[in-house]
Amino acid sequence: MDTIDSAAADPFLLLDPELWVITSQSGTTRNAMIATFVMPVSIVPDRRRFVAAIATHHLSHQLLQQSEGCALHLITRDQREWVPRFGIPTGRETDKLAEMKTTTLRSGAPILTDALAAFDCRVVRSWSIGDRELYLLELLESRQFRTGNPLRFREMWNLLGADERSQLGELLLRDQQIDRAAIDNWAGEAGDS
Repeated sequence: MDTIDSAAADPFLLLDPELWVITSQSGTTRNAMIATFVMPVSIVPDRRRFVAAIATHHLSHQLLQQSEGCALHLITRDQREWVPRFGIPTGRETDKLAEMKTTTLRSGAPILTDALAAFDCRVVRSWSIGDRELYLLELLESRQFRTGNPLRFREMWNLLGADERSQLGELLLRDQQIDRAAIDNWAGEAGDS
């Protein structure tokens, strides 16, 4: 994955996004998921905003639609165990946040107080792009809980054990199939196929 040859064959592999944990809650149902597409989209200090892309088949998508709020969390290298915790099981069958230290801020989404930093947000608008919903998020409040550098995808992948990489790899292939069908369906409906 890290070779020059593989990047030359697919320059997309040069990208190394930060890993984010996104939490959301609607009623008593809450969830946490791993995301790599979260971007700040404003340089105006009193109008900070993000865009996040969430797969439409994930529970977090449903919770964001219902609650119109979420929290974005950066994590550090020493929290790499959060990746399989929030990335492998489905929130439809387990409370991924059980035994985690959390609080809430203005959006009502769970805030992981052991994270590097948390950004409490409200949903301003969303757009379907087939496999994902793009959410424009307004920052309500942010907190830094510790010092360190955000964990990035490539570093996380290299830190995982073989079993965790295998499980996440299988889920990635499954999600690619689901996403491909969603993109094709969306493009067909839009006349873009």
